[in-house]
Amino acid sequence: MKSGTWIAALGLVWLAALWPVDGALADPGKLSRAECWFKAPDKVSTRCYRLSVPESRAGRSEVTLELPVVVISLPATRKREDPVVYLAGGPGDGAWLDAGRIDFWWEFAAENAWVNERDLVLMDQRGTGLSQPRMDCPEQEMVQIRSLSFGLNRQAAREALVQAAADCRARVEREGHDPLSYTSRDSATDLHDLMTALKLREWNVYGLSYGTRLALTYARDYPHDLRSLILDSVYLPESAFLEDDAWRTDRAFRVLFDGCRRSKECDKWYPNLEQRLVALVEKLNATPIEREVELDSGKRAKVVVTGELLLNYLFQNLYNRSGIETVPQIIDLFEKGSQAAITSEVGYLADLYVDRPDWGDALSLSIDCHEEVPFNDLSKLRREYRRYPLLKSFAEDDSWGVACGKWPMGPLDPLENEPIYSDVPALLLTGLYDPITPPQYARLAGSRLVNSFYFEFLSAGHDVLSNEPCAGELAKQFLEDPLHMPSHACLGRLRPPEFRPPAG
Repeated sequence: MKSGTWIAALGLVWLAALWPVDGALADPGKLSRAECWFKAPDKVSTRCYRLSVPESRAGRSEVTLELPVVVISLPATRKREDPVVYLAGGPGDGAWLDAGRIDFWWEFAAENAWVNERDLVLMDQRGTGLSQPRMDCPEQEMVQIRSLSFGLNRQAAREALVQAAADCRARVEREGHDPLSYTSRDSATDLHDLMTALKLREWNVYGLSYGTRLALTYARDYPHDLRSLILDSVYLPESAFLEDDAWRTDRAFRVLFDGCRRSKECDKWYPNLEQRLVALVEKLNATPIEREVELDSGKRAKVVVTGELLLNYLFQNLYNRSGIETVPQIIDLFEKGSQAAITSEVGYLADLYVDRPDWGDALSLSIDCHEEVPFNDLSKLRREYRRYPLLKSFAEDDSWGVACGKWPMGPLDPLENEPIYSDVPALLLTGLYDPITPPQYARLAGSRLVNSFYFEFLSAGHDVLSNEPCAGELAKQFLEDPLHMPSHACLGRLRPPEFRPPAG
């Protein structure tokens, strides 16, 4: 129904051996210098590499993967000898290393002292971005777009998901790939290989969303690699992530309703918002709105807007502050039936179902099938939906996890569903409005991480560090001294969301 997207991880130790003066490679068997495929601004120094790793360390395939690596440095501000390594989220998000998106990092580094005072190490995870050869499932994206026209046709959704997984499996196995080698543990080992090849003793890892789960797996398997952890929007290995969807979604909307009631303007503009949304969802489930819209790609798509699809759209808007502030307004315009405004919103909704080119559908499917679906009681999930008036129709959805029936599963490892304990210093950042990785997850993670510091931001959703400058101030202090609680005056200046007035 929903998925998180962005994740980051950072590394903290710089050695001259990273870029030897004589140009020799740190480890010719693992890491090779590459010509950069982009042009960086004059103020930014970059080095590009390719890390060679076996796809299957168990010998199930003969494929060798080449993972792109970019090291970014801003010489004018760099003063710390501790690089930062970024872990992307999803699972399935790339590290944004392609020529069309890497400029995000120039701005991000320039605006954040906790990054620009040290080197930033970026690597695409296996199956994502510019990794080659890349095991991928474009069949999954095609189903996502087709599903916009299904409405509440549960059978069509189920059959399409099953067929896409079967088609993808047949194709990737013909190409010689081993889907069982696309797990958090495999990606953690790739990180260890990279750190070893760079001849680093340790580094700090910053993970966002799924990246926090990968970071915790890395801390479990290679604890001596880490100096510190920054975990933004925490995704716990031990969470029953699918079973949790009902209470997690209900919690997110209750935070929204409460936030609107506490705002004099919002409460005046949108009284009884909760009851109005429940009624709107029921109305759209009974009588959906149909639109044909043009996607950013130029293709056209038919969209049947049910109450469930509208809830998914509103859910996605809760990921960041600007989106949070529009949710009551969107509810209002759908309720009033403003045709032009609705068509515009449906266009935005449809584009959410189009994957970015760097997105790894196969990696996402493998991790879900290996690390989530087997450890969740899906009948319990459907029972949980019935507890919440806003979500009760989701109890009829029987498509959760069905793709895994056509995907290689292999032996289950209970370790992948167990809590991870660590004494590595950790900074935990969470947003009150986060719909997918709620504050409860971060607080629970803190109970396992004995040297951790927890901060919750009242106006933030998902991906706190990209949306809340105060979090960057805390990250800067934390990285300077990971064993002491960071603090900053900006914490006293935080403000709740400023909801938008009705449109028109």
